[in-house]
Amino acid sequence: MLDLNIIVLAAIAGLFMIAFAGDIFSRLMPRQIRSSPNGKMFTARSLDIIHSDNAEYWIWAHSNDSRFTEVAELLKVWWLDIKVRIKLNELLPKTKYTARLIFKTAPTSMGLDAFQEASVSMGSLKQKNVVCISPRVAVPPNVGLPVRRSDGWMELELGQFYCDVDNITGDREVVVGLMETDNNNMKTGLIVGGLEVRPI
Repeated sequence: MLDLNIIVLAAIAGLFMIAFAGDIFSRLMPRQIRSSPNGKMFTARSLDIIHSDNAEYWIWAHSNDSRFTEVAELLKVWWLDIKVRIKLNELLPKTKYTARLIFKTAPTSMGLDAFQEASVSMGSLKQKNVVCISPRVAVPPNVGLPVRRSDGWMELELGQFYCDVDNITGDREVVVGLMETDNNNMKTGLIVGGLEVRPI
């Protein structure tokens, strides 16, 4: 007859294995992309957000918003770096797209009024723009600013690109990014829903 302690320990070990496997499975799941008549939405989980795997800096929260079931909430970072790699075969060929970060800011947000660098890269071709997530004072006219959407979220254009699977560089993906690492100021209160690309 098996010792009761052995049975209990085996059961606990089994639960740990299930939890561990579930975590690994979630990391290996295909990225979440939602199609719409206006383009494609890459959810926050689909984005490469530096330090988003560290609960000291970012947390993943469930949202009551029907548009996003899960969002990334910034607790604090000094380096803000968000990227997404988009395969051209996921988009319509011979079409120009705009890429826009979909986000909100918490009332207590800080450090998001510094200028950020937005970029769109396709092989050796790279487009850079200066943007500001949360301006608190007047900014120069060449700085990209967010606009409020009809669903209550904000969107900030990071750049534009032309989807041509036969482009001269031979590349098959475009990398869209948002970065601010120069000021070394603490940033808090950014809530990322996702990144949308849509034809223009």
